Amino acid sequence: KATVSVLNWPPAGHTAPKMPPKKGQAVEPEEPEEGSGTYVFEDGSKYEGAWIMHAVTEGGDKAIMRHGQGKMAENGNVYDGEWHYDTMQGNGAFRFENGSAYDGQWLQNKFEGKGAFTWPDGSAYEGCWRAGVMHGEGTYTDVEGRAWHGKFYNGTGPGLKLGCA
Repeated sequence: KATVSVLNWPPAGHTAPKMPPKKGQAVEPEEPEEGSGTYVFEDGSKYEGAWIMHAVTEGGDKAIMRHGQGKMAENGNVYDGEWHYDTMQGNGAFRFENGSAYDGQWLQNKFEGKGAFTWPDGSAYEGCWRAGVMHGEGTYTDVEGRAWHGKFYNGTGPGLKLGCA
C-alpha cells in the first residue's frame, strides 16, 4: 500500500515567494494594507493618523479607513483619539466649533461610557454616557459652580441632589 502526503503550500500565515520581474519589465509596487499619514479632503477637512485598507463589498473592493490613533479636523470641529474602521471608538477628545468639548470614551461615533462634557457657558457634566446622552451616575456643574449629583436617565436628571456625592 502506498501512502500519499499532501503538502499545502504556502503554509498558513505565509505567502508564496514572488518571481522576480523579467529583465526590463517595470516593477509595480504593492499597495500597502495599512499605514499612517495626512489626507486632505476636497472640502478642506483633514485627517492625520493611522489607516487601513478594508474590504467594503463582498467582491473585495477596498477603501481606506481611519483605524488606530488619529486626528480629524472638519468645519471647525476637531476629534483627536482612537478610530475603529472609520468610526470614533475608544478614547478621544472632541472640540466643537461652538466651544463645547467632550473628553472620554466613544462607541460608534457616540459618547459611551465615562466622559466629561463642557458647554461654552462653562457648565459641565462628568459621568456616564450611553448612546450619546448622559445616562448613569454623574455630576452636572451649573454656570454658578453648583454641583448636582445623581443618576441621569436618557439625558435628564430626575432627583439630582445639590452638593457632594
